[in-house]
Amino acid sequence: MIYSSDIAERVRLGRRELGLTQSALAQEARVSRPTIARIEAGGADSVSLGTILRVLNATNWDLSIERGVAPRATEDEFDMDTYLDSLYGDAR
Repeated sequence: MIYSSDIAERVRLGRRELGLTQSALAQEARVSRPTIARIEAGGADSVSLGTILRVLNATNWDLSIERGVAPRATEDEFDMDTYLDSLYGDAR
């Protein structure tokens, strides 16, 4: 199950890794700054899925119903251990 807190954490992490302010991320994702603040505060359940997808995409995350939120894999940077950790965490 995907929780608003998981999305909030990934958006905050992605934004900080990219060195973006909430305003800069909002501009990149074509949403308002208050929407970014709401998502980062755990309020993703009150935001449309399309908006969440745009924000996650702008922070280099993909949303997968099967896997939850996971780092976007690129052809030249796929790391099997990271992928398996994202699926199973400490249970691996």
